[in-house]
Parts: sequence; C-alpha cells; structure tokens
Amino acid sequence: MRTDLPTTQDETIELLKDYGAVEEGHFLLASGNHSNFYVKKGKLVQHPFELQKMIEQRVDAMQALGPIDVVLSPAMGGVPVGQQVGLAVHARTIYAERNAETNELELKRGFEIEKGERILLVEDVITTGGTLVELFDFIESQGGEIAGVFVVVNRSGKKTVGNYPVVSCMEVQFPVYAPDELPDWLAEIPAVRPGTKRVE
Repeated sequence: MRTDLPTTQDETIELLKDYGAVEEGHFLLASGNHSNFYVKKGKLVQHPFELQKMIEQRVDAMQALGPIDVVLSPAMGGVPVGQQVGLAVHARTIYAERNAETNELELKRGFEIEKGERILLVEDVITTGGTLVELFDFIESQGGEIAGVFVVVNRSGKKTVGNYPVVSCMEVQFPVYAPDELPDWLAEIPAVRPGTKRVE
C-alpha cells in the first residue's frame, strides 16, 4: 500500500480513502463539535509496516525540535503510534491512561517523567488537540519539558497545539460545527459518537 506522504489535501484524502480511513455521516467529536467526516485512524495503525515508513519520513522534522528523551501518548489511540515513533527516534516510550472515575489522564504501570526530560507528545489524529492539552500541566508539574507534538493526521489546520510545534505525516481539514451551528442537512442525520473520550 502507499507509503509516500501526501503534499496536498486532495492527496491526503485519496490516501486515507485507500486505507479505508475516512467515513462520512454525522459524528460527535471528542471536542463536543460535530463533523460529517471522521478519520478512522485504526484503519491506518493496523498497518504498522506502512505506518513506520510514513513516520520515518518525518524523523528529521521531529529531531529539529531538539533532544527527545521520552515519547508520551494518551491511551488508547495514541499508544501504537507512540511505540512506532519511539522506535523511530530511539526514545523511551510511555503512555497516559484515563481514570474512569475522574476522566483525567494519568501515568500508571510504573511510568514516570523525570525532571528535565524533554517530552514529545504523540497522537494518531488531532482536531482541536484537547487531549494533548490535558497533559501539558501534568508534564510541567513533573518537571518535564515539552519538545513538541507529533501526529499522523493533523485535522486542526494549525501548526501548533498551545505554543508547541506540531509535526505531522499529513494534514487535512474537514468542516467542523459547534453544537449550536449545525446545518439543517447534518442535524437530520443521527449523530454517532465514534471515539472513547467522554464528551462533557
């Protein structure tokens, strides 16, 4: 399957369709916003050989962020990508899990961030980057430093999350609507919540 990275939005959509990684309908995103497109990132990450080829093409861009001591991903979607990024940049790789009672991300399984370590945050797909923002204060409270963000598919239309630079394999922007700004044609379609993060 194709592993060369797309350079335009049309090429990105074509690549995602080749992997069966784009679905059309009415989706309630983790941000609380709505979209008529959803990137099914699992369709990409189930091909680790091809995904590794894509990630390797962005290693220089990640290394340009400076030293990377730790790769940190939020569970669950970011975990397989984080493992592959850690392999590509030769960094210790850990992940944060969501506490079922508090709905907050935390480190378990003996994972730690040591003072002064530089952290690369890794996700599969971002739209607002809200899940990663949740980790900013936690990392800093542990004495870590954020080097930047890596994501396979950047839907945000931005080059940063917070003040931190984003490196991505591909960028694509699909329309996103606030709950009170839904177009009539989309409101007529029953909304589906495709992810696992609780929408407040």
